[in-house]
Amino acid sequence: MQVRQERTNWRDEGLSERHRLWGWDCPAIDIDFLALEYNRGKAVALVEYKNEHARKQDYNHPSYRALVDLGDKATLPVFVCRYSDNFMRWEIDPIGKVATRKFEEHKIPSRVTLTEKRYVKFLYWLRGAEAPPEVLEQLNG
Repeated sequence: MQVRQERTNWRDEGLSERHRLWGWDCPAIDIDFLALEYNRGKAVALVEYKNEHARKQDYNHPSYRALVDLGDKATLPVFVCRYSDNFMRWEIDPIGKVATRKFEEHKIPSRVTLTEKRYVKFLYWLRGAEAPPEVLEQLNG
């Protein structure tokens, strides 16, 4: 089944600018591509996707601390995933207690780089499922 295509190609830039008027002590973050990975209506992880050319993240920044706090309170793993332009390389950083514990329990290095095929297997693993062969055969690596 094909995923629905992006339809609007617009962003809430006006709201972002307006929110800045509300003051320094009312912070918010417009996350570029925060995905709620889910399975059958149940959340399994929060993943912030970043292109390989994006600025390196400071996970001690208040915005990341807030994202980790959300994940930890919801007992959801939070990952930052950097992907290459050609989608052949996916670097996963677990951030927060839940994600770090999940990696430690399964003896996964704290930062791991995968091929696209292995990354998709990882996403299915988070859901307690196996990636269908017909999905995997069309992917890199």
